[in-house]
Amino acid sequence: MAQRVRRFRLWDYETVLPMTLNEALVLIRTNLVQTKGIAPERVLFLVCGFQPLHLATFLRACQAEREPPSPSEVLTGLYGDISGNLDRAADSAATAAAVAIEWNDIDPRLGLRAGGGWGSTAKKDILASAPGRLKLLADGIGKLAKRMPVAVLGPTLPLPPIDNTVRAQAGLLQLELQHHVAAFLLEAAGNPGVRIAQPPSASGDPEIDPKMELLAGFPYTVKHAAAVAQSLASALWQATPRKGLITDLDDTLWAGIVGEIGLGAVTWSHENHAQPHGLYQQMLGHLADCGVLLGVVSKNEQSVAQEALARTDLLFDASTVFPVMAGWGAKSKAVAEVLRVWNIGADSVVFVDDNQMELDEVGQTFPGMTCLRYPGNDAARVWQLLGQLRDLFGKPVLTEEDRLRRESIRAAEVMRDSGEAAGSPEFLRGLAGTVTLDYARGSGGDSRALELINKTNQFNLNGLRVGEGDWHRLLEQPGTLAVTASYRDKFGPLGRIGVLVAEPAGGNGGAMLRVSHWVLSCRAFSRRIEHHMLDSLLRRSGAEEIEFAFTQTERNQPLQEFLGRIGARESGRLRASHFRDVCGPLPHQMDEVTL
Repeated sequence: MAQRVRRFRLWDYETVLPMTLNEALVLIRTNLVQTKGIAPERVLFLVCGFQPLHLATFLRACQAEREPPSPSEVLTGLYGDISGNLDRAADSAATAAAVAIEWNDIDPRLGLRAGGGWGSTAKKDILASAPGRLKLLADGIGKLAKRMPVAVLGPTLPLPPIDNTVRAQAGLLQLELQHHVAAFLLEAAGNPGVRIAQPPSASGDPEIDPKMELLAGFPYTVKHAAAVAQSLASALWQATPRKGLITDLDDTLWAGIVGEIGLGAVTWSHENHAQPHGLYQQMLGHLADCGVLLGVVSKNEQSVAQEALARTDLLFDASTVFPVMAGWGAKSKAVAEVLRVWNIGADSVVFVDDNQMELDEVGQTFPGMTCLRYPGNDAARVWQLLGQLRDLFGKPVLTEEDRLRRESIRAAEVMRDSGEAAGSPEFLRGLAGTVTLDYARGSGGDSRALELINKTNQFNLNGLRVGEGDWHRLLEQPGTLAVTASYRDKFGPLGRIGVLVAEPAGGNGGAMLRVSHWVLSCRAFSRRIEHHMLDSLLRRSGAEEIEFAFTQTERNQPLQEFLGRIGARESGRLRASHFRDVCGPLPHQMDEVTL
């Protein structure tokens, strides 16, 4: 059983069979034992118009398999009232919502339990009323998404046989309804926090159980209910996206060994039967456009690798690759240098190579790194690899910071090359930097702030991760101060690189603030931006003292060192007067944005 559970975990990135009902029940029972006496922190609201039955069970099982273990709880609404259930979900204690829409939610006559006829008049009325009904659902989903993350799945069941065509031919009624649904899903996807789930892949098995629908109001077969639950759960609970990809060159980025056959002989073209390498190059270009860091580690001469990457017929922009590490030593050492330049952990990186020995050597050195083998010229397996990369790097929303990340890494490397002077007051003043502190971003719609809290490890106050629903509720608390920090200097913009959340503490009229979350991107280190953030917070709040919700983690040494420098490492507290004494002059211009 343990092996079966491992196979359908959401973060394994492999095609898996839906779980059985018995497996779901075992998962739930195991979760109950593991979390006995623990209050549920993650509550899911299943929004649907049918009786939830097995779908709720499978969703609870998907929730139960998440880590760390937490009590799984699924709330449901009333039968036949999907619009009302959207409102109930928004007013509930849920931290996430899964919305399963079927045809009878658009019009009851498209289900099996409602009478009303399928004549021409009824069909005209169904088409006329469908846009208004879908608009009502879109408004409810938009309201719900302001409170919590929402996964939405459009109709997955077949329509009743009300078109005049044979089943092998799509009818006009079907096509018009699908057109309305597509427009509805597109509108819903425009709401921050809404994720449109992919429908389950067709398996040839029946989706609808007419007997269960008529007797109990539950339309799915058990197998289809499991597949729907997996689609919703996979869209809702996504693994943390990786940040960087390190690729080999020879027989990976192109076919052939450049040092042996020459710069012009390596290929990725269809004419030379090497198109799978071209597909891989195109995927790298797509990832670069999405803000993924690209680096090269290759057994080659550095000059040869650089010259090959300068070919103008590559199917991606090779200038997006930084750094390029070529040499004859162990690849793990070159990978370590790439990680140093990027200043990110190995668990945020994917390494792709055609040589299994190299993959094993790098994987043993960096156990947290995802190492994938490039499958030669096997088009089917390359296609599978591209799907794996999409899952590993995919994220619900792209931000401006994704676009800026690569150039900020280059700028940071220039600063490092400047030596010790890079941290001196004279150097920092010469950057002509501007820190923008935005107190107006106190809305859950700012996905970048939450992304920073959940991805940053080194300058992180306590390592606590926050769910999207909990983030909305945190910002709604009276007195909460949430500020995001952006930065730019002569090297260019870094975008939003810091988040701090504080609330009044101690019941002494605001004389003390408690900082519950504070993170700063590693791209912003050595610029004293953290000093600017504290200075602004103390001035704006008038607080006399700050209490930090500090917890030491394995990776937040930079935060620990900073607290030590300002005298707050041991006590977890900082007096405003003491901070002014140790802070000294700040190097950058500071702008503040408020509501």
